[in-house]
Amino acid sequence: MVAGAPPLIRFEGVTKRFHAVIALQDVSFDVRPGEFLALCGENGAGKSTLMKILSGVITDYDGQIIVGDQPLVLNGTRDAEERGISIIHQELNLVGDLSVAANIFLGRELRTSLGFIDDRRMEREAAELFAPLECQIDPRQPVRTLRIGDQQLVEIAKALKQRDRNKDTSGDGSQILIMDEPTSALTESEVERLFRIIARLREQGVTIIYISHKMDEVFRNADRITVLRDGKVVKTLDRVSTTPREITHLMVGRDIGESEYGANRLPGDCVLNVTDLSLPWRGHVREWRLKDINLSVRKGEVVGIAGLMGAGRTELLECFYGASPEAPLGRIELEGSPVTFSHPEQALRAGIALVTEDRKRFGLFTTMDVREHITLSSLDDCSSAGFISTASESAAAAESIMTLRVKTAGQSAAITSLSGGNQQKCIIARALRTKPKLLLLDDPTRGIDVGAKAEIYRLIDDLCREGLAIIITSSELPELIAVCDRILVLCEGRLTGEFRRGEFTEQKLMEAATA
Repeated sequence: MVAGAPPLIRFEGVTKRFHAVIALQDVSFDVRPGEFLALCGENGAGKSTLMKILSGVITDYDGQIIVGDQPLVLNGTRDAEERGISIIHQELNLVGDLSVAANIFLGRELRTSLGFIDDRRMEREAAELFAPLECQIDPRQPVRTLRIGDQQLVEIAKALKQRDRNKDTSGDGSQILIMDEPTSALTESEVERLFRIIARLREQGVTIIYISHKMDEVFRNADRITVLRDGKVVKTLDRVSTTPREITHLMVGRDIGESEYGANRLPGDCVLNVTDLSLPWRGHVREWRLKDINLSVRKGEVVGIAGLMGAGRTELLECFYGASPEAPLGRIELEGSPVTFSHPEQALRAGIALVTEDRKRFGLFTTMDVREHITLSSLDDCSSAGFISTASESAAAAESIMTLRVKTAGQSAAITSLSGGNQQKCIIARALRTKPKLLLLDDPTRGIDVGAKAEIYRLIDDLCREGLAIIITSSELPELIAVCDRILVLCEGRLTGEFRRGEFTEQKLMEAATA
């Protein structure tokens, strides 16, 4: 950060409305050249909307933004990129059926002297981009086959490539890099790698605007912290003069205390029992995604699945839900009876519900509204003689909106108009309306703010006390420690540890995850 330098960016009275909803109201603050500014706030506070305006995704708004000494006038994202502004979105902006290299060069493809797309050159340059990211991703691989963590790294490489293009054409690389929850799907080692990359970029004079709910990341890296609440700026503070508790209080307008969510829970009868479950991995040197897994889950119990990325957490839940890439081997029993699911519909009817890790690809239907999202899996309960009762459907949606405190302009609001956290609440509501015996939660608080996380933790505890059996995965070990009765640890598809409440610590879990 350049001490005493004039602001690089000034937001002056920025206001944005989506019909009757005011997403941003008179937002004014500045960003200094070369600084790491953390932008904090609950889901729905306006953080992503503001950054979409800065990056040209949204061009219709009131107020103005000054970059350097010139008003910023953008007609789209390409204008922003040419002004040296790059963004890495929380909801990844990639084309799944294209290769990694094709995504990085999308819209700016390299061509041969004869005008044909030069795939080999793009693949070679993409591979060169991944070198400083300290990762090995095949540039020819379709993006849809990558896990979220690797897709996130492709987004970062894409932004870095745009910076290189600017440097080639204007002699100056991108000076402003916006990161919207960039670590939400990364493992601990990948996060450390990202921070090393950010440190190198800052040495080159790049200004970082960083959206995150993770206070440890914010207080490790930020120069200053700007807090938004309900679309308004609450305060901007120097990181050294504040605390995580103060920032959290400014974000939610109240203190979020530490709670013991699993105290005095009494598990009941066995709901799920798994014996020698294995999942083949055809064509891979490891041969098995999962190997010889044994576990059980009882009524009123939360069982956590820990492990590094690639350990098999998501694949395990997919086996229980009939969504695995191959048919699993071994025995799965639901309430004492053996079951075999070849499709999620069968699992759903048997009483198993899944909240997916990747809500954008597998959880959302962009043409549906809030009510439709909530009731989609339980329409039989809202129907009579084969016809859907609008009144019953609306009543069901209203109940879920109130119970999960979904912030929405109404039941008919587009699901895409909601913040990421409120979208996730709608997906959880949809699962709960099926009245499951077993609820599978795959990293359910990814990209959700501290206030919403606390609400979901309380919801998990309440559901457990009502007798629901829950399996939850998470990339955040403190989260599992907070909500689980038992935690099972996977390492490269094998079960390497099992710990009960009172036994588990982050160190023990990490040791088992790297065994």
